Amino acid sequence: MTLESLDIKQQKLRQLQQILPEIFEDGEIIPEKLKDVFADEVNESREHYSFTWAGKRDCYKTIREKTNATLKVDEDTTIPDGDNVFIEGDNLEVLKLLQLSYHKKVKMIYIDPPYNKDKDFVYSDTWGDSIQNYLIQTDQLRDEGYTTTKTNSTGRRHTNWLNMIYPRLWLSRNLLKDDGVIFVSIDDDEVHNLRKVMDEIYGEENFVGHTVWKHTEQSKNDEPYFSRQYNSILAYKKSDVLDKLRLPRTQKDNKNYSNLDNDINGEWRSGDVRSPSYRKTLCFDIETPSGNIISPPKNGWRWAKSEVNKKIDSGEIIFNDDETNIIRKIYLKNQDGRTPENLWIGEEYGTTRSANSELKELFENETPFDTPKPTKLIRKLCQLFKDDKSFICLDFFAGSGTTAHAVMALNQEDGGNRKYILVQLPEATDVKSEAYKAGYTKISDITKERIKRAMQKLDYKEGFKSFRLDNSNFQIFKEVKKRPDMSYEKIEEMLKMSMFHENILTQGAKELDIVYEVGLKNGFTLSAKVDEVKTDKYSFMTLSEEERVFYFSFDKKITGDIVHDVPKDAKLICYEKALTTNVKLNLRENLDLEVL
Repeated sequence: MTLESLDIKQQKLRQLQQILPEIFEDGEIIPEKLKDVFADEVNESREHYSFTWAGKRDCYKTIREKTNATLKVDEDTTIPDGDNVFIEGDNLEVLKLLQLSYHKKVKMIYIDPPYNKDKDFVYSDTWGDSIQNYLIQTDQLRDEGYTTTKTNSTGRRHTNWLNMIYPRLWLSRNLLKDDGVIFVSIDDDEVHNLRKVMDEIYGEENFVGHTVWKHTEQSKNDEPYFSRQYNSILAYKKSDVLDKLRLPRTQKDNKNYSNLDNDINGEWRSGDVRSPSYRKTLCFDIETPSGNIISPPKNGWRWAKSEVNKKIDSGEIIFNDDETNIIRKIYLKNQDGRTPENLWIGEEYGTTRSANSELKELFENETPFDTPKPTKLIRKLCQLFKDDKSFICLDFFAGSGTTAHAVMALNQEDGGNRKYILVQLPEATDVKSEAYKAGYTKISDITKERIKRAMQKLDYKEGFKSFRLDNSNFQIFKEVKKRPDMSYEKIEEMLKMSMFHENILTQGAKELDIVYEVGLKNGFTLSAKVDEVKTDKYSFMTLSEEERVFYFSFDKKITGDIVHDVPKDAKLICYEKALTTNVKLNLRENLDLEVL
C-alpha cells in the first residue's frame, strides 16, 4: 500500500525520461549524452546570468524531501459538508501532500504572501524534518497559535523571504492545469525578487502581466518620500495552452454599440480604417457606388485593396451619406469579452477600506484581521476566465478567507460552480488585538469562521471539508526517524511481525483519518466521497471518486467470503494480520487487494 508522499525527484526524472530516453542509462542521467543531444545549446561557461542567494540550494532539498505528514479531519460539527476545502497547517507540507491528488487540477492560484515588512516574519522552514519543525513550533499552539520569528535580527531579510517563497511557488506550479494562471499580490519590498523567482519557476515566456491595484484613496503623511497607494499583482500562466484572459462584457462596455440600420449581424460600432504606419501598397483610391473617389488617409488604408473590396461586398464597410468616407463596422457578436487593463482603480476592484467593511459586517462591527483583501478584487481575478465557471481556486496564504468568500459570492451571482481550497498557518494573533479579545487565538480560526459566516450571509448551500496538518497515522514514519540506519522496508517488516494489528498505527489513530491519508497518498482528492457500508458480516468505509472505489475493512479477522461483499471493480484495503496466508492468496486471485 502506498503510504509515502509523492517523490518529486522521481516524478521529474520519469517525465524527463519520457521526453529524452536517450540521455538515460540504468535510470540515471548521463551528462555527456545530454551534451550530445543539445550540442551547442549547452553553455559550459562559468559566466552567465543567474539569480541566486544564500540557501537557494537548500530550497531544492526542501522541495525533494518527502513529507511524513497527513491531514486529519476537523472535528468541528458545525461545518456544513461540501466539495470545498479548508486546511489548517504549514502550506509547504500541505502542498507536498497535494502533489499527487491535485496534479494539474487547479485552474487558478491566488496568494497574498507575507510582504516581508519590518514586522515579524512567521515562516521558519527547517530542511530535513519540516513536519517535526512545524509541530515543535505549533505544539504550544493547538490553542495558542504559531509564534513568530524576527527576520531583521538575522540580517538576511531578503534571503529568508526567498527561502520561504521559492519552494512553495515551485510546488504549487505542479498543481496548475496547463491552461491555469497564478496571481501573486506583493508590494515594493519584494516585487523585484518575486519577478525573478517566478521567471525562473514559470519561465519568462509565461509572464502574463503586472497589474497595479490601488488599494487606498487616502494619503499617508507619515511616509518620508511618497504615499504608497498601490500593490502589485504578478500573473504567470502554466503554459501556452492558455492563449488569453478576458473579462465578461458589461453594459458599460457595450454602450457604443447600436444597430440603427438593422444590420442582420446585429449591433455594431464604427472602427478605425487608417493604417497605423505608412505602406505604399495601402495607398489607393476607393470608388463609391455612385462613382465618387475617396482618397486614402496619410498612411494608407488598414487593409489591402482586395480585402477592402471583400468588406464592402459583405457590408462590413459602408459609406457615409455623402460618400466622402468609409465606415468600418465592428460587430458586438464578434467581441470575445473585454481585454483587462493592468491598472485597477475604482469601486469595481475594491479597496482595503471596503475589505475592512466586509469583515466588520460579518464579525459584528469588529475587524479581526489586518489588511484583508476585498472580495471584489478576487472576484475580478476569477472572472478573467470568462468562459470557465467551474474550476478549482487555490489560496495557500488564506489570511482572512477572502478567496473563499469571493468564490461563493461570484457563484451566487453568475451560477458558477467554482470550488476553493484554502490553506492557512495557525499563526498566533496578537494578545492585544481585537481578534484575540474576541477569542480567536489563531489566524486560521478567523479564516474558518469567516467562511462559515460568509456562507450564512450569502445563504450559500454548499459547505466545505476542514482538515488540519498533523503527523502520519502510521507508526512506520515515527520508526523511520528513530532508526535512521534501517531501511523503510526493514522497518515495515518489523512492524508487521507484531501480533497486534494496531502496532502499524500511531496511538489514537482514527479510521476516518486513515481513509483520508491512504486516499490522499493514492491520488484521491479531499473532495472524494466517504461512505459506510454494512453487510451481514463486515463493516466497510468506502472512498470513491470518478471510477475509483476503495473499500476499507478494519476488522481483525477476515475470511474468504468477504469477496462476495466487495465489488469486482473496487480495491479492498485491510490489515495484513487479519488474513491467513491462504485467505490472502485466494483474495488476490479474486480481488484487487492491498494490505496495511
